[in-house]
Amino acid sequence: MKLLVIICGHEMPAKWAPNIKVLRDYLDALPDTSVDYCGISNTDDFMAYESIITFKYKVVNPKRQISKVCNFITNYKAQLDYDWFMKIRPDIQLLEPLSFEGLPTTAVSARARSYKGPKRIKYAMSIGGEGFWKKVEDCAYSDIEEDVVLDDMLFIFHKDIVAKGTFDTGEPPGRQIEWEHTNIFKAAHVGLNVIGIHMINTTYSGASGHLNM
Repeated sequence: MKLLVIICGHEMPAKWAPNIKVLRDYLDALPDTSVDYCGISNTDDFMAYESIITFKYKVVNPKRQISKVCNFITNYKAQLDYDWFMKIRPDIQLLEPLSFEGLPTTAVSARARSYKGPKRIKYAMSIGGEGFWKKVEDCAYSDIEEDVVLDDMLFIFHKDIVAKGTFDTGEPPGRQIEWEHTNIFKAAHVGLNVIGIHMINTTYSGASGHLNM
């Protein structure tokens, strides 16, 4: 498997270097996997992580999160010979290894920012945090899946998602919050696959909670 990890944020300070080391160590342990890294930041501040990983791509782009991803994939699409892609923010620390086994090739896989449906998945929901984020927990049970909004901190997608033009959107509108990211995927007729990811946001201590459990 060939994997491209897109580390995407407004800055890449040294205080988040431990998160990058954890990410590297988990990905290095994946069997039969080669990993390349892309860094996208507002300025050329990639040096804090270059003793940990080697960036194949370094892109300076001051736009918001999903614009960063869309612009990169659009500009480099012909060169992106990978089976899987993962977008992650540098302030995210994984607490368990990721698994790509069994992920659908027709959907974007991530935790849920908002969810109403029947699924019960460990570590599949954005919860809590400090200050403004303390009340974040937007999950309810329903016999049918009525509402899915994917969290933008870490998401995984297959090369088929790229090939069908999902990220060829120009400049996405709005504030580019999670609901607007999800609308981009829906407009491209891409599935929304909620998965468990045990992680913490080291900026405001937001964590992964259990979905409908």
